[in-house]
Amino acid sequence: MKLLLDADVLIGALDGDDSHHRQARELFTSWREQQATPLISVVNLTEVLIAPAADRIRLATAREAIAALGVSVHHPNEAIGVHAARLRHRHPISIPDAYCIATAKNTGSTLISFDRKVLRAAEHERITAR
Repeated sequence: MKLLLDADVLIGALDGDDSHHRQARELFTSWREQQATPLISVVNLTEVLIAPAADRIRLATAREAIAALGVSVHHPNEAIGVHAARLRHRHPISIPDAYCIATAKNTGSTLISFDRKVLRAAEHERITAR
């Protein structure tokens, strides 16, 4: 099973103070047991790394934790970029959220997000999301 993560899920897993921390950690534990493959678009990875980027050591630690969680980074192609633009035009979502949804569609992944706007847009686009 392929899972495309929105930034908020990975931020929740990494940040013990995040309101979604417990839920995100439980998801990662479950996915590991199921041998699921978590992916994140490099666009959404950028969102995840904004806070850790303030400090070189925090950034390195975050990147190591992401690797330890088994998250693979997906690099969008032109088709995903075009699809993201269309999604951004159709829905009240950010460009990174549009990339998340477009990447889920392109990779045949289930989109995982805590953001209701992202989940609604994915549902409207007939993309499996949780």
